[in-house]
Amino acid sequence: MSQAFTKLILLSFVFLFSVQCSTAEEKYKPGRHYEILAEPLPTRNSSRIEVIEFFWFGCGHCFVLEASLKEWKKTAPESVDFLRYPVIWNKTVETHAKIFFISQLLNKPQIIDGVFKSIHLQQTMLASDQEIIPFLKTYGVTEEQYRSLGDSFGLKNNLRKAELFGMKYGIKGVPALIVNGKYRVVGNRSIGTEDLLDVVNFLIEKERKN
Repeated sequence: MSQAFTKLILLSFVFLFSVQCSTAEEKYKPGRHYEILAEPLPTRNSSRIEVIEFFWFGCGHCFVLEASLKEWKKTAPESVDFLRYPVIWNKTVETHAKIFFISQLLNKPQIIDGVFKSIHLQQTMLASDQEIIPFLKTYGVTEEQYRSLGDSFGLKNNLRKAELFGMKYGIKGVPALIVNGKYRVVGNRSIGTEDLLDVVNFLIEKERKN
């Protein structure tokens, strides 16, 4: 084999490798699979990569994403700081947000699963006290606790914070995920609900390299 031919083969391998790396790097593109925020926001812990999920219990896509999100959280790198906010768009959505924050204040994450199942599998919207109070009682939450927490400063502050962050990040549809205060990932024609976390993982790796 001539030296020139050997050199040609090596150059071909280098070219193919470069193309593969480029393809992997460009698997998800800004403007198509995710958006770059015009004004990045500071995260709560600059030493970690923050991922925020914005959701609504009544959203079918959020319900579909929930199972994948649970598995994703189990395998997410320790460098990832995950948090979630319910959107605050109207009275019904705000009522659901209150249930979410009550579950957090009581450290009862099982309530979150229950709300999703109640709405999407049992067709009970949990939009009024008549539905919410008996529902919460099944999780050991009394009517007194529900009303007390619902009127508490802590819960009202959480609602204001969720509404503020939703506006700051320009959340107009859910589920939406914000990566490190820089990128917004939402479903569209190019990516479905099942692909959202793949895009998030891509952006986490992008941030780790930066």
